[in-house]
Amino acid sequence: MRQRFNRRQRNYIILGLCSILLVMAAGYAAFRTQLTINGTSNISSEWKVLITDIQSSVLSGEATDAQTPSHTDTTATFKTNLVSPGDSMQYTVTVENRGNIDAVLKTLSKTDSNNDAIIFEITGIEQGDTLKAHESTTFNVTVTYNPEITNQPDNITSDL
Repeated sequence: MRQRFNRRQRNYIILGLCSILLVMAAGYAAFRTQLTINGTSNISSEWKVLITDIQSSVLSGEATDAQTPSHTDTTATFKTNLVSPGDSMQYTVTVENRGNIDAVLKTLSKTDSNNDAIIFEITGIEQGDTLKAHESTTFNVTVTYNPEITNQPDNITSDL
């Protein structure tokens, strides 16, 4: 019988097949490369809504401040002397947004001690109002001695 390939031809065929195998392995590795993306994110926003001022003014009657109105960043404090039914005092509160995020008033609730002789009213601010960054607004709190009271009440204080 005769040999199909001589030794030299067989070596070329083996070398060719090995070359094809290497090219296929390199191609597979090139398509199999994993892409990795890394990044860092920082929040640079600041929430800072503050009460910056409170001023009082007499609306009617002989109402006076029992003490000078004061405030902290989140509270306004006032004490009012009401002498006769119908007396009222108004406090103007300034609120400032010193942050860089717009603030929205989601809820507004007035909780007082339910004294029928003293009426509290808040005006100039509504639920859903927006206070844009770096802007300020004012609202009023009015304290009134109920004009419908005809007798001196037993409870002469009320808290808001």
